Amino acid sequence: MKKFLFLFLCQLFAVQMMAKGTDANVLGHVVDKKTGEHLPHVVIVVRGTTIATTTDATGHYFLKNLPVGNITLEAKFLGYNTGVQTFSIKKDETKEINFELEQSNIALNEVVVSSNRSETSSRLAPTLVKVVDSKIFAAANANNLSQGLSFQPGVRVENNCQNCGFNQVRINGLDGRYTQVLIDSRPIMSALAGVYGLEQIPTNMIERVEVVRGGGSALYGSSAIAGVLNIITKEPTRNSFTINESLGLTGMKEVDNNLSINGSVVSEDGKAGAMFFGQLRNRQPWDKDGDGFSEIGILDSRALGGNFYFRTSDYSRLTAEVHSIQESRRGGDHLVDVWPPHVAAVAEAIDHSIHSGNLKFSNFSSDGKRHFQAYMSAQMINRKSYYGGVTYAQEYGIAGKPLPKDEYGDNYGDTKGRVYMGGLQYSVELDKLLFMPAQVLVGAEYVHDRLSDVMPIRNWQTNEAGVSLYPTIKQSLNNWSQIAQVEWKSKQLSLLLGARLDEHSSLKNPIFSPRITMRYNLSDDINLRATYAKGFRAPQVFDEDLHIGIVGGEAQRVYNAHNLTPEVSHSYSISADIYRNFAKVQTNLLVEGFYTRLQDVFVNNEEDDRGDGFKHYTRINGSGAKVLGVNLEGKLAFDKVQLQAGLTLTSNKFDKAEEWGERTALTSGSTFAVDGSNFAKDADGNYENQKQEDRAMTRTPNAYGYFTLGWNPIRPLNVAFTGTFTGKMKVPHAIEWGVGSAQSDIAGIAAGTRTEGVADASEAAPRWDELVESPAFFDLGTKVSYDFKLSNSTGVQLYTGLTNIFNSYQKDFDKGASRDSGYMYGPTQPRTFYMGCKLSF
Repeated sequence: MKKFLFLFLCQLFAVQMMAKGTDANVLGHVVDKKTGEHLPHVVIVVRGTTIATTTDATGHYFLKNLPVGNITLEAKFLGYNTGVQTFSIKKDETKEINFELEQSNIALNEVVVSSNRSETSSRLAPTLVKVVDSKIFAAANANNLSQGLSFQPGVRVENNCQNCGFNQVRINGLDGRYTQVLIDSRPIMSALAGVYGLEQIPTNMIERVEVVRGGGSALYGSSAIAGVLNIITKEPTRNSFTINESLGLTGMKEVDNNLSINGSVVSEDGKAGAMFFGQLRNRQPWDKDGDGFSEIGILDSRALGGNFYFRTSDYSRLTAEVHSIQESRRGGDHLVDVWPPHVAAVAEAIDHSIHSGNLKFSNFSSDGKRHFQAYMSAQMINRKSYYGGVTYAQEYGIAGKPLPKDEYGDNYGDTKGRVYMGGLQYSVELDKLLFMPAQVLVGAEYVHDRLSDVMPIRNWQTNEAGVSLYPTIKQSLNNWSQIAQVEWKSKQLSLLLGARLDEHSSLKNPIFSPRITMRYNLSDDINLRATYAKGFRAPQVFDEDLHIGIVGGEAQRVYNAHNLTPEVSHSYSISADIYRNFAKVQTNLLVEGFYTRLQDVFVNNEEDDRGDGFKHYTRINGSGAKVLGVNLEGKLAFDKVQLQAGLTLTSNKFDKAEEWGERTALTSGSTFAVDGSNFAKDADGNYENQKQEDRAMTRTPNAYGYFTLGWNPIRPLNVAFTGTFTGKMKVPHAIEWGVGSAQSDIAGIAAGTRTEGVADASEAAPRWDELVESPAFFDLGTKVSYDFKLSNSTGVQLYTGLTNIFNSYQKDFDKGASRDSGYMYGPTQPRTFYMGCKLSF
C-alpha cells in the first residue's frame, strides 16, 4: 500500500509539472464597501483549484496563468463577508476583477471543514460549527489554546490540579476525555498528549479552532462523544513577519513571560510557501495562601514549527505541518530554591518532548467536482515525570541531614507515546442523485497508538517469585476505520446520511456509528438543523486517569476490569440559527437543544490502600447517564461595537449513584463524633472505608456562560472586555481526618473539636471526604491596544490589560503536604496584569 501510494504521487507530480502556462491573467483591487478604503492582506482564492494569493499593502492583487474557461474568485477577509465573482477567461487574456467587501462582525459566511470533512460555508454546513478565531484570542490575550476556548457556548475550560496545572475542556458538561482534539482534522492527539495539550499549544500556530458540539462530530470516531475541537494551523499567504512580547504578573506578583514570533514567505509565482512560528514561555510559581505550596506551578516551555505548501499544479497541492514542543513544569513546594522532587514534601514534575507532523496531498478535478486526499500524521511524546514527595522532608532539609532512601518517594516515571495515522479520502459532486444534487464521500483511516510507562527505580523491585512489583505498563492499540456519507444539498436544504465502521483492537466486535443530519434554511436568515449520531469510547489501559486525582502526593494506577465494554452514546441536537439586520445593526441568535444518552459509562472504583505509594482504582462499566440542556448565543454588531454572549443550561446525571469519594465507617451503633473517636477499624487495625456515591456528574455546573465586547472608537484604538460565568457545582474533596490540610479540618483542630494527627501507629489517616457545592464565579477581563502605523506595511501595537479583575478565585484551598491537589475549581487564573508589544511587517 505504501509503495503504491508513493508511486501514484510521484507519477501524478510528474504529469502535473509538465503543465504549461496559459497567460490568462486577472488583476484588481479590494475595498471596504462602506468607506472605499483599500484592504490589504485579503485572501483571493480560485474556487476548485489550489491557486490563491493575497492583496498587497495597497489592496491590489495579481493572478497569472489561470486555467482557461469559467472562473470563480473568492475574496476572504476576517471581519468581512466573503466576496464571490464568476466570469470566463481565455488564453492570453487579462481581466480586471474588483471586490467591494461588506463588514460583518458576526461571521455570516465563514468557511469551515469540520462539519463534513470538506470546505463549506458555515451557513450551508449540515452540522453546526462554531469558530474561535484570532480576534477572540487577541481580545482575551490568549497565548495558548486553553486561554481562548471558553468563549463559545457549551465550552468550559478548567484547571484540575494545584500542583501540575492540568487543564481540560468540557463540552456540554462532559469532561475532557469525551472530546476529540484534532490537528488539521487528524486525530493524533493521544490521551497522553491531551493531559496537558491545551496549554502546550501556542495560539500563534493556530489559524482558527472549529468547535462541533455533540454527536454531529461522530464522523471523527472514538472519544468524539461530547464534541470535536479541530485546530486548523496557519498557512503561508504572503511575505510577513511578526514578533510579540507579552509580560504578565500572576496574582499581580509572579512573572509569566511569553515571546512569540511568526514569519511567512511565498514565492513570486505563488507555487510554494512556508510559515514558521516559535514561542518561549516562562511562568513563575504562585502561592495563594502562603503555605509554601503552589496553586499555579512553575512552567518553562518552547515551541517551534512550520507549515509548508507546494502547488504541483493548478489543481493539486502538497502541504506539510510540523511542530516541536519542549515543556518542563513542576508544582508543590520548594520550587524557588529548587529542591530535587523526591526530597520535597510534595512534587509533581513533568518534562515533555513532543514532536508532531502531518503530510497531505490534495488533488481536484478540472471541473472542481472531484477531490482526492491522501494524508499521514504522526506524534511522538517522551515524558519524564515524578509524582510524590515526603510529607516531613522539611525536617531533614532544615537540619541538613541526608534523607534515607527508604524514606523518600521514588515515583519517577518514564513514558513514551507514539501515534501514527494515515488515510485516503475521495469525494465527488453529483448533479443529481435520486432526487437532488449530492456529494458522496468515502474514506479509510488507520491509527496506531503505542505507549509504555515505566518507573525506573521501582521497576527492579520484585516479590519472592522474582516478578516485578511495579511492571512496565504497555499499551498498543490499532484502529481501522471506514467512512462513507452522502449529502444531498441545495441552498435551502441538505440531508446527510453517514456511517463510520471502526475495528478497534481493544474491542471484540467492530463498532458501527451511524450519523444523520438535516439543515433547512427557512429563509436566507433562518437556519434550522437537527442531528442524530451514535458514538463510542474504547477502553484503554493508560489515559489521563493515571495522573489526576493526586492525594497526598500519591500517583494513581488504574486497571481495566476483565469484562469492561466500550461506552456507547446516542446524541441528538436541534438548533435554530437566526440572522437579522436592523438598519445598521447586525444580529445573530442561536438556540440549540441537546440530549446525549450514555451507556456503560466508565467509572473508577478506589481499592484498599496497598501501602505502595499509589492510589489503585479499577475501571468498570457504570449504569449509564443522561446529559441534556440548551445552548444560547447572541451576537450584535453596530458601527464600532461588537457584542457576543452565550449561556449553557444543562443537567448531567448518572442513572444510578456512582462513587465520588470515601468515608471511614463508624463503630457499630454509634453516631458521628466531631473528634473522630469512633472510627471503625478491621482486625488488622486499618480503617474501614466506605464508598460515597451520588447521581450528579461532579464538576459540572448547571449554568455557565461567557461574553466578549469589543469597542473600536477610532481605527488605531481597540478596547475589549471578556468574561466567563461558572455556576454552582458539586466538587469532590478528599479529606484525611486530623492532618490539618482541609479548611474544615484546620478549623476543627483549632477549635479543639478534632485531634491533630493519627492517634495510633496506623500509616493511614481516616477519611471523611466531602461533596462540596462550590460558589458561582464571574471572571471579568479587559484589554486596551493601540496600533501605530510606521509605513504601509509596518506597524507596532502596544497593549495592556487585566484578567479576573474582581479576583473571583477559589478561597478554600487545602494547605500543606497532605492536601488534595485535585480540589480546585473556578477560574484558571487569579487577578493578573499584563502588557505587551507586537511588531508586524
